[in-house]
Amino acid sequence: MVVATHYYATGPAFDLEEFLVPRTRRLLFIAHPLYAGGGPSYARRYEEGKLAQTLEAPAGLRGVRFARDLALTVRWVRRAGAYDLMIAGDNLLAMAGLWLRRTGRIRRLVLYSIDYVPRRFANPVLNRAYRAVDRLATRRANLVWNVSAAIEAARRDRDGPRPTAAQLVVPVGSNVERIRRLPPAAASPDRLAFVGNVLEKQGLQAVIAALPAVRRAVPAVSLLILGDGPFLPELKRLADAAGVSQQIEFGGYIADHREIERRLVGCALGLAPYVPDTESFSRFADPGKIKLYLACGLPVILTDVPPIARLLEQKGAGRIVAYDSAEIAGAIIELLTSAPQLEKARAAAAALGAEYGWDRLFARAFRESAPYLR
Repeated sequence: MVVATHYYATGPAFDLEEFLVPRTRRLLFIAHPLYAGGGPSYARRYEEGKLAQTLEAPAGLRGVRFARDLALTVRWVRRAGAYDLMIAGDNLLAMAGLWLRRTGRIRRLVLYSIDYVPRRFANPVLNRAYRAVDRLATRRANLVWNVSAAIEAARRDRDGPRPTAAQLVVPVGSNVERIRRLPPAAASPDRLAFVGNVLEKQGLQAVIAALPAVRRAVPAVSLLILGDGPFLPELKRLADAAGVSQQIEFGGYIADHREIERRLVGCALGLAPYVPDTESFSRFADPGKIKLYLACGLPVILTDVPPIARLLEQKGAGRIVAYDSAEIAGAIIELLTSAPQLEKARAAAAALGAEYGWDRLFARAFRESAPYLR
């Protein structure tokens, strides 16, 4: 198999690589930086479950780097031989897959839609090009994996009844099998957690605005923020202005996922207060942070933005709140001041998180995909 993706830090394609290494005779994993200056392009070739070769190329120049990613993907696959299946982690890399299939270097192509959004670019010309590429990829691939059903629905809204390849939902998972959750007595009962890229659309500013009210009801409350991003300086300014800097630990970006998991299991609640936006990426995605919270046994306070939000509330593993600091504060206070409610929600979160282990999800995905890839 071939797996090709664009990367920011990590993501589902890397978990797919880990799943496939011991299960394939030959595997070629290719990764290109999502953003300019984000690192090199590289490839890892495995033979019989063992790393046989690594390749690396410097990042391309701004303006031509995506064309270079396509060319490099084709070159590395052609150099490595012929493969049964390629899984492309976005519609652009699926273009390389279509060419490789046409030239006989791969037999079948799966488009793995991890971050589709109808309005990707503010520039209308770029957005039309993006939609055209996605339309071609979904029509010509042998199969499409979407991380949520909302992606297929958005494509139907865009294209109407035009035929496409079959589309399956392959949700985002977590490494739930390796996470050692703490008993309630060993976790901090007043510790809130956020993990992820620190952007304005993540909504942490509303949590900071809620903290003074939470502190009045729960004096020991604290907030752990694991991540970095362009909105971090503004969050720190808001924390100072609200007088809650002492309650917040800015833990920064942590590359080691095991360390992130170790820190999260000691918390009480996970936060995902996305800013409502009808065209937000999160409305169509399956955010990895939510699956990570669940795997760590953390109930989630979240806005009704990601498609999974209502399932969490239905299962008792989360609370949907409006994007409003008073409502966020109320939900946090209700859970942190009632040990029985919190313990029940933690059990529900752990039970739901157990359904989203990567091994389980990928094994099911390949079983369901088999009829389309013969």
